[in-house]
Amino acid sequence: MGRKKVSVIVITYNGKHHLRECFESLEKQTYKDFDAYLLDNASTDGSSDYVRKNFPWVKIIRFDKNYGFAEGYNRAIKMVDTEYVALLNDDTKVDPKWLEELVKAIESDESTFAVGSKILFYDRPDTINHAGAKITIIGAGIDVGFGEKDSPKFNEPKFVGAVCGAAMLVRRKIFEELGGFDDDYFAYFEDLDLCWRAWLKGYKVMYVPTSVVYHKYGGSWGGRASPRRIYYAQKNRLMNIVKNFELRNVMKGLFVSICFDVIRMPMFLIRGEFSNVMAILRANIDFLKQLSKTLEKRRKVQEDRKLNDTELYRMGLMTPLWESVKEFVRLEGLR
Repeated sequence: MGRKKVSVIVITYNGKHHLRECFESLEKQTYKDFDAYLLDNASTDGSSDYVRKNFPWVKIIRFDKNYGFAEGYNRAIKMVDTEYVALLNDDTKVDPKWLEELVKAIESDESTFAVGSKILFYDRPDTINHAGAKITIIGAGIDVGFGEKDSPKFNEPKFVGAVCGAAMLVRRKIFEELGGFDDDYFAYFEDLDLCWRAWLKGYKVMYVPTSVVYHKYGGSWGGRASPRRIYYAQKNRLMNIVKNFELRNVMKGLFVSICFDVIRMPMFLIRGEFSNVMAILRANIDFLKQLSKTLEKRRKVQEDRKLNDTELYRMGLMTPLWESVKEFVRLEGLR
């Protein structure tokens, strides 16, 4: 295996309390040919100073405001020149072979754009957080295995619709060719969108179970039902529908999306989660405000596409509606 230099970029926003464990785990990597960076999105908790003092081998990229995950990484990746770039959340601890296994996987096929780790819950290291993801008709992603006990069935490397941006390795040149993350997403489903666009353009995305990460799920933005998470997830998945599906599936996706909201908004009201209902409504309004811009992005995506939706379904990268409904019911049971 060629020992190519990698840039490992750890993103943070007021995540000082996570950084020691994250960087200490990076110090133990078997793959030594990497430069580590802290991407500090204008933290006010002294994150940069802390890392500068305690981990002097880490390079600091500090911005003057919080650009979020999408634009933050876009800006940071322009500042490095390695062939491979690894993206890592601050609220993670990585296995010693985390990076080596990712590099080995991406080098096995030149058409592979991104590879992603098996992510386990930090406080439940026997339980899956993410084992690759499938694309749904409503423009969201299903984390394969979420909440299930880790088992041999999650140990098979395979091509997937998307991998999680909390722990992924990408080819920098292809990242730039794709235009990087969509700056308008800020956070959530920007990784799904990027991987989806990569597949449409003929590149591949792979899940690598031998690369293991322990994730403090919700450590940065709260759990699945936090209003901020719901807002960005709602707006961004609608943008995914419009940008990336063929026209017939855009119509289907938007219809199913409306049905989905008609079901879950009363559920939020019954639970007294009024802020979540407002998050959905505000996201829908902001999606409509950006619609003309999103349609222009769609034109470019569709002009460049090499695979149609039927092929993506046949490859198992997209999930049928019945499977999405079944997963929604299962996840509600985990609340």
